[in-house]
Amino acid sequence: MAAQYDIAYRRLFSHPRLVADLLKGFVSHVPVDELDLSGLTPVRAKFVGSAWRVFEADQVWQLRHRPTGLPIYVQLEFQSRIDTQMPLRTVNYSVQLSMDVMRRSTGHQRGLPGILPVVIYNGQQRWTAPRTLRELRSGLPDWLERFGPSGEYVLLDIHATPLVELPLDNTVSYVIRLEQAGQPQAMAGILEELRGWLSEPVDEPLRRAFYEWLVYVSLPRGTRRKGRWGRIRNFDEGLAMLAERLKQWRQESFEEGRREGLQKGLKQGVKQGLEQGRAEGLLEGERQVLLLQLQRRFGRLSRAIRQRIQQADSPQLLQWAERLLTAQSLSEVFDGDDATGS
Repeated sequence: MAAQYDIAYRRLFSHPRLVADLLKGFVSHVPVDELDLSGLTPVRAKFVGSAWRVFEADQVWQLRHRPTGLPIYVQLEFQSRIDTQMPLRTVNYSVQLSMDVMRRSTGHQRGLPGILPVVIYNGQQRWTAPRTLRELRSGLPDWLERFGPSGEYVLLDIHATPLVELPLDNTVSYVIRLEQAGQPQAMAGILEELRGWLSEPVDEPLRRAFYEWLVYVSLPRGTRRKGRWGRIRNFDEGLAMLAERLKQWRQESFEEGRREGLQKGLKQGVKQGLEQGRAEGLLEGERQVLLLQLQRRFGRLSRAIRQRIQQADSPQLLQWAERLLTAQSLSEVFDGDDATGS
């Protein structure tokens, strides 16, 4: 699954507009006005080192530093899981990229190239890996630090980025909003907004990239299997399919609850059963929607959590759904109760 996430993000960030918006809105301490973002060009990310060993980064982009005219390389790594060795990987890729650039240099490149490593992480847990090699070098004397590389990288933690701080009119902001939405209703609204913003014919490849990313990253895996997502030709068809599937989810949840209520109602009288079936159908629909939201945000749910949801009434379900909008963990949704254990 992790490899699939990485591939989906590579395809989305194969568009220079995404990379430019990433640098403009989410890379701090970088004077963006000194970068020629209009000249972003993808370069090969596979390097052959000593003993013919192959190193491959996720993506590398080249652009120019306006004041000096020198090239700068943006090295992107997409992570769906926390990697405690990330600083070491960053140094390794940077060294291999530098050697590759130097080998292909025609003589104009006299020093090492400038490299900006950026890690884009979309896992649910907060990123806890070291940000520099210094954090990995524990127990060494301080005087040795001057002889070691830093391995520092820029981190974009998708699910830890506050929505209120997102820059406007930025494609990466839409990526973050869609990832954090976690439910089809919210995602459909964001996509409608995105479609209105990317409305020009020239934007169609980018709209398609967003749709493909949505299918393989944001939608629940069961939805991708059951739906006809792979045969969609464009962004508009994808939105229509999402709306159709949302109605189907609601109807299936309602019908299932209605059938169960009717069966109970047969023992108590047909009229009472119909009323009970209708009420329980609506309640069961609310339960199923909350289950889908929780599974998308936090993965597989424990039996204890499922039982709590199945036993809850409509006001309690609404309270949990409201907490889910800002919660970073199951314990925050269920108010720290011990029953949230996995």
